[in-house]
Amino acid sequence: MGVFKFDHYVVDEMSYIKNQNYDKSLKSINLKPQISAKNSIDGMNVVVTLKVVVGALNVENVPFQVKVAMSGSFEYNPDEDNDSYGIDTFIRNNAVATLYPYVRSLVANLTMSSGEYPGYNLPTINVSKVLEKSTNNETA
Repeated sequence: MGVFKFDHYVVDEMSYIKNQNYDKSLKSINLKPQISAKNSIDGMNVVVTLKVVVGALNVENVPFQVKVAMSGSFEYNPDEDNDSYGIDTFIRNNAVATLYPYVRSLVANLTMSSGEYPGYNLPTINVSKVLEKSTNNETA
């Protein structure tokens, strides 16, 4: 079976809202994705929720706000964890990395479907490192 098995995902939230405050005459658009994750563990079953917010509605240099939240169901098999990494390592590194491409796809589809602006592709990133940095910044 493997140490960490991905079962399925469910879209918890997806929205596209046009920013009425956007000033089209501005040349610079500042899209800084905000990424967060949380998880719940029930025995060997794990649910990880990855949330991404791109854009904002209260500034003039961003044309939209997109929110996508997705929960993935995973199964951890400790008998297969020969290197004793533990469930937390698999959640932090593997689960969020598994979900991120699905979130990227939804963000791209939502923005492409606006009919007004080009589609936005989230950058390819190491999600666990980005989450680690944002967690460190929150506790600093």
